[in-house]
Amino acid sequence: WGIPITNEVNRLTGLVDARVPTAWTNLTMQNGWFNPGSYNIAQYRKVGDIVYLRGVINGTLNSLPAFTLPAGFRPPANLLINTGSWSPWTTSRISLNADGTAVPDMGPGSYMPIDFQFSTSS
Repeated sequence: WGIPITNEVNRLTGLVDARVPTAWTNLTMQNGWFNPGSYNIAQYRKVGDIVYLRGVINGTLNSLPAFTLPAGFRPPANLLINTGSWSPWTTSRISLNADGTAVPDMGPGSYMPIDFQFSTSS
């Protein structure tokens, strides 16, 4: 008993703590992007090494980031995520970059759901 057991308990506790979800946190919208009032606010959380995003965004500046994820919540490489959008119905996507910036590409005046997840591991 003693140090080896204590070390193992600490190691296992760290593994359990890593699986405890963080609280849902509102994304800070930027560059004219916003959360349409009648839909879920855009938020993120992390469980283990998986980041979850949810909500709806709207805006018209496709070349500028809608939000930036904080360190620890970013993908290890740039991602291109296909999403749907409506009003008008179009195919859209969001570039989620390793620096945390998220740049939507959708029709003007559309609403984009951001319900997806990704791993922070490479």
